[in-house]
Amino acid sequence: MPETTAELAGRCAAHAPVLESGHFPVGTLFGDWRLTAFIGRGGNGEVYCAEHVLLGTPAAVKVLVRSDERTRVRFAREARLLAQLKSPAFPRFLAYGEAEGVPYLAMELLEPGDVPTGDRAVARFLLAVCAGVAELHAHGLVHRDIKPGNILWRREADAAQGDGHAEPVLADLGLVKNLAKEEVSAADSLTVVEGRRAGVGTPGYGAPEQMERGEVTVSSDIHALGVLADRCFGGRPPRVWKRIVQRATSSIPRLRYPTVAAFSRVIRHRHMGRNVGLGIVATAFGVAIATVGAVFLSSTVKPVEAATFSSAYATWREIATSVVSNGVIYTTVNLQSNRHEIVDLIELK
Repeated sequence: MPETTAELAGRCAAHAPVLESGHFPVGTLFGDWRLTAFIGRGGNGEVYCAEHVLLGTPAAVKVLVRSDERTRVRFAREARLLAQLKSPAFPRFLAYGEAEGVPYLAMELLEPGDVPTGDRAVARFLLAVCAGVAELHAHGLVHRDIKPGNILWRREADAAQGDGHAEPVLADLGLVKNLAKEEVSAADSLTVVEGRRAGVGTPGYGAPEQMERGEVTVSSDIHALGVLADRCFGGRPPRVWKRIVQRATSSIPRLRYPTVAAFSRVIRHRHMGRNVGLGIVATAFGVAIATVGAVFLSSTVKPVEAATFSSAYATWREIATSVVSNGVIYTTVNLQSNRHEIVDLIELK
């Protein structure tokens, strides 16, 4: 069911108030889309709220305002990429074309929002963003501009999810670079700022090699993801997150997580280190109890070597078993009859 004018206005109003106006007045047509409000301006284009002239469905329409050939090629590449990506991690593609020589891209209208806070909320948020970044990397692409301003929110209309349910969406693919194609030269990774050559991207999020030399790899996006995690905690991540952020944002690319999958995995298992400690304590406790019982219940008592527990007589079998952290850590202590030993197995998967 198409949104009403009031509902459309409400979604547009979710964006921060814009005091300036765009190049194109409200009511301007771009293909089948009529502009209804100006949202904001980026480096190469402007974004407007719009509605379909026949269906009344809402859209965000990005209009190119720079006319040089290099910018047009990049804009067309962004539209082509958005049309190919079917993952919910990206805005839905609606249309691409030109109106009186001005290129435009119509896509799903999403809402802005702040990054979440709190351990679980941050983990869910980052894993959702990582899913989109991983899909880009699987196609040999690097985003190059991951930051809060390029992450919008898709609010679910399903009442079962509740009014507050929303999913992060990785937007603005304008700086995406194809690492496999020679057509994207080193010059495409550099720009001129105050008379000096600098890498494209956002300072503070872009990796040092990206911002200083224009060198871009998947590791560059992992650096930005680490900065994003740090921002979620206001620059003061708790201990369990601090080590994740420090590795992801290392100034040396090879010391960062090798893939987004590895970064995601450590987020999912971020509390495993604490459980490893609990598993070791449980193992030691189980070994101690089993050893004492074996010594005092055995008919013949032999000295117990503290270092190896290798001389304990036993009449028990499978004295102690511990399972910690949802199957991640398994601790089994066995006292085998006539074996005179304790087997201690800790398995980490």
